[in-house]
Amino acid sequence: MNKSDKIFLFSKTSYPNVRHIPILVPTYLQPTIDFTDYDYIIATSKEVLTALDKIGEWRHLPVLSISDSTAEYVKKQGGKILDIAGGYGKSIVAIVEKKYAHLRALHPHAKTIAFDLHSALKALNISIDSFIVYETSCSQAPKIDLPLDAICIFTSPSSVKCFEEQYRFMPDFKIVCIGETTASALPKDLNYVISEKTSVLSTIERAISLL
Repeated sequence: MNKSDKIFLFSKTSYPNVRHIPILVPTYLQPTIDFTDYDYIIATSKEVLTALDKIGEWRHLPVLSISDSTAEYVKKQGGKILDIAGGYGKSIVAIVEKKYAHLRALHPHAKTIAFDLHSALKALNISIDSFIVYETSCSQAPKIDLPLDAICIFTSPSSVKCFEEQYRFMPDFKIVCIGETTASALPKDLNYVISEKTSVLSTIERAISLL
């Protein structure tokens, strides 16, 4: 049996060695942004950079990336890295407060957010402008049959919500979450594990270890 026969990734983006279920569909928005007004970009996902591509040229601005995987995406797109945080919102706050409080930040983000980075930085009197650049909705793709012992990977609270619109959590499912914020969206009686790092690749490694 191939690894992908039991491991299911419920997310927007596909990855190797797992069966991808495109449960979330992004819709890109186009607010007016003057990129010359900012010293750097705070990128909390690859999706925000895809959204910025549809708005204007952002690559002259260095990027404070939430994680290594987002930083790699920035480099592949020809962008520059300012710094890399620890994979969650509060780690960005700590870095900005310590090293970049004198700079003006551009913070593109999804309509639904897990952590209010804007308010956290404003409370520290840090200059930041935030723009909603995309929103996600649940996919209407046909439901598939999941094995009773499926290993399910969730990378956001929205992916859990959309899963519950089409599927049921079965007793023998094994659940892997990218972080505690995502896990908090699960039904209260479910057992789950958290990936070692806040990255999709880390969740996949954790899922494979459960086979």
